[in-house]
Amino acid sequence: MAMSLEGIFSRKNLNLVVGLIALLIVLWIVMFAVPSLFVNLFDTGLGNLILLVFIFLAAMYNMNLAVGLAVVFMVLWRFSHMSIDTMGL
Repeated sequence: MAMSLEGIFSRKNLNLVVGLIALLIVLWIVMFAVPSLFVNLFDTGLGNLILLVFIFLAAMYNMNLAVGLAVVFMVLWRFSHMSIDTMGL
């Protein structure tokens, strides 16, 4: 199945790329403006419950959206639990 340039740069794909870039920019702004929000969401039981309910509600609407949100939340959760070991240098 060959893809043409017209298919790659179609209006649907352009809207998807613009939406993803906008989402990343908004997440970046929120992470630097309100870092305690991510700490509360990913380090507390209530925050994790809120994220699970959010994914469950998204799954009722669209399963692909729920899987995508789960992946994004897992990546953000891993980033929030990263630690740097500077003593081992």
